[in-house]
Amino acid sequence: MWREYFYTQSRLNLHFNQIKNNPVCLNIPWSKDESFLQDWKDGKTGYPFIDAGMRQIVQEGWTHHLIRNAVAMFLTRGDLWISWERGCEHLMEHLIDSDWSINAGNWMWISSSAFDRVLDSTQSIDPVLFGKRLEPSGEYIRKYIPELANFSFQYIHEPWKAPVEVQKAANCIIGIDYPEPIVNHTEQSLRNKERMTKFKEELAGNIPPYFHSSALTSFYQIPNQCLPIEVESSDIETKDMLP
Repeated sequence: MWREYFYTQSRLNLHFNQIKNNPVCLNIPWSKDESFLQDWKDGKTGYPFIDAGMRQIVQEGWTHHLIRNAVAMFLTRGDLWISWERGCEHLMEHLIDSDWSINAGNWMWISSSAFDRVLDSTQSIDPVLFGKRLEPSGEYIRKYIPELANFSFQYIHEPWKAPVEVQKAANCIIGIDYPEPIVNHTEQSLRNKERMTKFKEELAGNIPPYFHSSALTSFYQIPNQCLPIEVESSDIETKDMLP
């Protein structure tokens, strides 16, 4: 379903994979921290679950879609507040199943730049808790981050909390052999929520109608720029949008 949806949204939109001139994407004022971006690309954010996902993408050209969601949210509205365009470019380069429409569509969605839950940062993926729930054994992290292979489950998702004695026994000193977290997730997620709220207030009701979520209707709305002919909203009734 989502594949066809993104194909439809991008059919006549040559700028679907970027912010500028893209009628379905809001121009959120993202930051441009090249250092954080490189840490994310290299799998050196200090958050093992995120780093394992990024390293798997580069090494194998694939990772599970839930991990893709986690690393994408971490880069954008969850933690680093970096434009989804930069992540979109990186995954297009490395994923063996990369698809121009689906990749860009998912990045806009996960960053709240378009489609469902637009401009919403009330909830974001916790890079520690999400990893514990999705992969409680820690084996995924050990596979892609060999530096942490000797850590027990108690610390493998949060190695910076391990006592120095434990780090020495694991042959991995945090801050030397593996980085400390580059950001504090709790602080950053709250800050980003405030950023998103401020941007929404600045728009002051100028959000295009196809960005407003309302049960079923918003799912089917496509801006005129992406249609072969211009259609007035009054010409489309809600009953015609239902399956």
